[in-house]
Amino acid sequence: MMMPAALRVAALCASAHALQMTSRRRCLNGLGGAAFVTTLAPRKAEAEAAPTADELKRLTLGYQRMQTLLKDWQKITGGSCGNAQLSKEKSQVVATNGGALCDASPLVIQEYIGYKSINDPLYRSEKLMVRAAPLLKNPDDLDQYLEAVNLWGQKIQMSSLNAYTSAWGEANPNGSKAQVAAYMQEAKYDVEESADLLKRILVMLGLPLTA
Repeated sequence: MMMPAALRVAALCASAHALQMTSRRRCLNGLGGAAFVTTLAPRKAEAEAAPTADELKRLTLGYQRMQTLLKDWQKITGGSCGNAQLSKEKSQVVATNGGALCDASPLVIQEYIGYKSINDPLYRSEKLMVRAAPLLKNPDDLDQYLEAVNLWGQKIQMSSLNAYTSAWGEANPNGSKAQVAAYMQEAKYDVEESADLLKRILVMLGLPLTA
């Protein structure tokens, strides 16, 4: 059975191309109107089928993993320190003198945001989110949804970049543990903002926050 015209328009506009546009109206205008959509939408829908329930569950699992990362940040990223909490004095020694009391593990952050393995729940999550656009609880949220997806992609990319930069913070010229800590903190900020964006996306899709 043919998909209603309005849904075909939403499905087509919920593409990577639409992420570069500021509004759904611009998307529709860029496509040359409903007649053009009617011609191309079935082919687009076939190429970019809406995700299955199992695929959507990856977003919920990914959100849970991000919450675990933020809750146990020191334990997960603390490297050789693990669960140990440094005293204020020892932390200052590490930061200022490049001491070896702790060797952080910044790259572990990538495992929680889909940048480490194809088995990570959030691997290529942005593409999955775009495919899920026609499943929005409220079609009027499409603009907000695409904006959130676009910001999500930017934030997790920055999280991965800061984690990678932090991992090489001491090896770079004039590097130090202070630089490692600074990039780690930036990565944490990005993860926090990414988690908030993912929560918004889950809510707009009507998906649970816990599996």
